[in-house]
Amino acid sequence: MNDQYRTPYYSGLLAYIAKHRASFHMPGHKRGRGVHPDFKAFLGENVFLLDLTEVQGVDYLHKPTGILREAMDLLADAYGAKESFFLVNGSTVGNQAALMAVGGPGKKILIARNSHRSVVGGLILNGSMPVYLPVNVDPELGITTSVSPEVLREYLDKNDVDAVFLTNPNYYGVSGNIRELVDIVHEHGLPIVVDEAHGAHFHFHQALPLSAVDAGADLVVQSTHKTLSSMTQSSWMHMNGDLVDVELLKAALRTLQSSSPNYVLMASLDVARMQMATEGAELLSSALNVAQYLREAINEIPGLQCFGRERVGKYGIFDVDLTKITITVLGLGLTGYKVEQLLNDELGVEVELSDPNNILAFVTIGDDYDNADKLIKAMSNLSERFFGKLPPLETAAVHTFPVLPEVVLTPREAFFAEKKVVPFREAVGAISAESVVLYPPGIPVIAPGERITEESFDYVMKRKEEGAEVQGTADPELEFIQVLK
Repeated sequence: MNDQYRTPYYSGLLAYIAKHRASFHMPGHKRGRGVHPDFKAFLGENVFLLDLTEVQGVDYLHKPTGILREAMDLLADAYGAKESFFLVNGSTVGNQAALMAVGGPGKKILIARNSHRSVVGGLILNGSMPVYLPVNVDPELGITTSVSPEVLREYLDKNDVDAVFLTNPNYYGVSGNIRELVDIVHEHGLPIVVDEAHGAHFHFHQALPLSAVDAGADLVVQSTHKTLSSMTQSSWMHMNGDLVDVELLKAALRTLQSSSPNYVLMASLDVARMQMATEGAELLSSALNVAQYLREAINEIPGLQCFGRERVGKYGIFDVDLTKITITVLGLGLTGYKVEQLLNDELGVEVELSDPNNILAFVTIGDDYDNADKLIKAMSNLSERFFGKLPPLETAAVHTFPVLPEVVLTPREAFFAEKKVVPFREAVGAISAESVVLYPPGIPVIAPGERITEESFDYVMKRKEEGAEVQGTADPELEFIQVLK
């Protein structure tokens, strides 16, 4: 095993900085000397010293042969992967590069319907036809959960596809039986890509769900900035097996990633890997203890519920990431959207997301009991104000639209087709040229190439009325939408 305490990339950057060379190259701020004093005073000098470009000795993202190659080899070793890659355009670029590596014009990809909007972007890039795979729904929580092995096998048996793309875990930390799902795909001789954006920490603690890397998935994309300690926009991807053309994957990454990558982001990835490989189990044990403390306290507050592993075995839930704190607030007589607004506006608490039924709080290695107490105090405040004074709400809606659409064209064909703009209310029956995405969690309700149904229209309008944000369309208010002529 390699020495996981090493940080070859970060240490190499520090060694370069220590040479104090005269700088006649990018970036234009010249080691911070050109930065506005107010901004520099806030950030400090070191971040600008670390903000380098492709100079001698610091390696190159698109052709790593030195310190960056060492860092990525250590990453692969830490996860037990065949090869690993640093990503500086978030997990979005990982998903899209993966789709380019396993798809292409004339190919079909079986895709779980709860996949992120970046997958639609990947289909626009690679020209593949999506075959959508239904996912289970927890009607009590109002969220989609996971793909059933039986359904996956059924769809593989009746559809001639070239690859499979799954999202596991979901935003709420719900995981399917990822080992069985991977095995089923491999039984059919196909590669499987797993968007594990919310599971970068799984590999490092036995009390967390199984990582898709450990389950043997061919490509696994992880958002290290979501659950580990690297900086926002940094992610990584792991490769296993021989079913994916690694040279095609690397070509896709060269095509999609910036030719001027941020060295601060890459340094943070190197350090985050070292931290998890050497201290991960201990740090995650602390986070799990804080999360358990928070979950137990929330469940004692009238009008609130916070699920854990007691839901395993129901509605396609195979395992639960207990660092994700999903609080069902309908007992207060309020929607999740309203609770998030009150937390933001009045109580000084920011949560990850809200939906019609729930709010979601993340607990990570950066949390402690004092931080947990702030959320407990805020939720107790809301309970005192609203519980018993408003009638409890029933489960308001399934957060992700569950009905599979009619796919008429590939997303790429629809993206480049001749379009017209119509009022959204008049678009039912037309073929969409845009994505209609509810944020969070960023899952398309309507994607390019799909026929807009009355059901999808009603669903989007109801979510908008409740306070959901709509993205993906040229008209930010979604009064109008682009459809095919």
